Amino acid sequence: MRASKGWIITILVVTVLSLLLLLPSVVGDSLPKWWGRIFPDRGINLGLDLRGGIFLLVGVDTDAAIVHELSSIRDFMNQELKNDQILVKDTQLKGSTLTLQFYSQADLDKARTLANENFTDRADISASDLSLSFTLRAAYVRDAEVKAIDQVRQVIENRIQELGLVEPSIQKAGADRVLIQVPGATERDRQRVIDIIKRSAVLEFKIVKDTGASEDTLLAKYGVSKPEDLAAQQLVLLPGDTGVENEKFFIASVESPVTGESLSDARLTFDEFGRPAVSFSFKGAGASRFGELTESSIGQRLAIVLDGTIKSAPTIQDRISTQGRITGKFTSEEANDLALVLRSGALPVPVTVEQERTVGPSLGKDSIESGMNSVILGGVLVLIFMIAFFKVQGVVAVIALGLNMLFIMGFFSAFGVTLTLPGIAGLVLTMGMAIDGNIVILERIKEELRAGKSPIAAIDAGFERSFWTILDANLTTLITALILFWFGSGPVKGFAATLSIGIISTVFSNVVIARVITDYIYQNKKIIKLSI
Repeated sequence: MRASKGWIITILVVTVLSLLLLLPSVVGDSLPKWWGRIFPDRGINLGLDLRGGIFLLVGVDTDAAIVHELSSIRDFMNQELKNDQILVKDTQLKGSTLTLQFYSQADLDKARTLANENFTDRADISASDLSLSFTLRAAYVRDAEVKAIDQVRQVIENRIQELGLVEPSIQKAGADRVLIQVPGATERDRQRVIDIIKRSAVLEFKIVKDTGASEDTLLAKYGVSKPEDLAAQQLVLLPGDTGVENEKFFIASVESPVTGESLSDARLTFDEFGRPAVSFSFKGAGASRFGELTESSIGQRLAIVLDGTIKSAPTIQDRISTQGRITGKFTSEEANDLALVLRSGALPVPVTVEQERTVGPSLGKDSIESGMNSVILGGVLVLIFMIAFFKVQGVVAVIALGLNMLFIMGFFSAFGVTLTLPGIAGLVLTMGMAIDGNIVILERIKEELRAGKSPIAAIDAGFERSFWTILDANLTTLITALILFWFGSGPVKGFAATLSIGIISTVFSNVVIARVITDYIYQNKKIIKLSI
């Protein structure tokens, strides 16, 4: 490795690029608007422990996951049996068991055959007294609960990231909780984040059968006294929020051939009166099903049901297959948030916010000051030690160390990495490892000089024979850091990420930068004695 123009230009380019990438972290919003079109403008994000933000502990209703699984079985059986002109007399859900009652033994036998063909992999099926029971197996129940928590975590993460808040930390906490940390979120953001997290965002499309201002009047019209009794007629009673005074309640089909799971996009738009609305579009099979639903129901009203409430019920004029619109009494922010949660998907089960707090920036300020003081003090002590023991070569090592730290911070700024207290610890450790690598090289050069080699030969041998030692030491640490990153979470993951980036930059600074600077100092010179 010589101080060739190629290596010098490479180091200069990386240095200048790192400075440019670090600018957003230094000057903040003072950068011109065109900057973000050329360079990343996110800057280094500070974690919850440094910047403050929102801390939420969300409980997941895993029992609802079991109800959801049993409801899926019920809906499948109802639909398939309806196609065979078989009606279910009554349904009961209790614990992990679903029971269907029938009018005749022949109906029960057909239902049992259908059940054995489709559900023996997840449930124990039994029949008695014109009733068919499905009891979910314990292993399937556990899998359903774990799956529900994983889905909740993913949906919440998607929602918060789309909200534009930086580097949220969302992870499972125990058997039925999710821990959410949003650095930098203000008190104003807190309620909006909570509302977005708790919203189920279950979107369904049903055909309207009837509507009215009174629940009792509607139920009496269909010969029942309770909403639950409508199930035998494949109907359901839903509240309305369409803005029309005499449409407080709707009778609609219990089936939802198309749901929000088929959406490909949802965006804030405005209706013909300039009021905020949400436009949505379908993907693939969802578009086909929506087209079939609207084509077969021309002239009827289509209920757009959001979280169990009918938000609008337009009359179907023609086949619609790709897009639609939800109108209602929305503000622009409400419509935008609704579009956000629809895009990110519905929560599979209800959640409750069990603990919440807003972490102030005062603790973060003290932590930043302590962390920076430790970095500065460590840097000064390293500088004094290196110059005192290794003279000119010590100065070279300090310059390489400085560029190393610049490259690391530039990388953090470019990719919007979140810096936490463990991350600062990783930086301090990186600094120690970087200077340790330089010491290995310099001590090796001293050994070569004591063996009688010329200064230039000692420099060559020192760098070359130290290369594999430095690479081996850093590679083993890098492997450990990657394992920590893969299996760790929260602070451990932040520490591992900082350490991994630091190790890669450290090897480059030790092996390349220090060598190029050393060769540049002594090139074209007759050296009698090294200052080392």
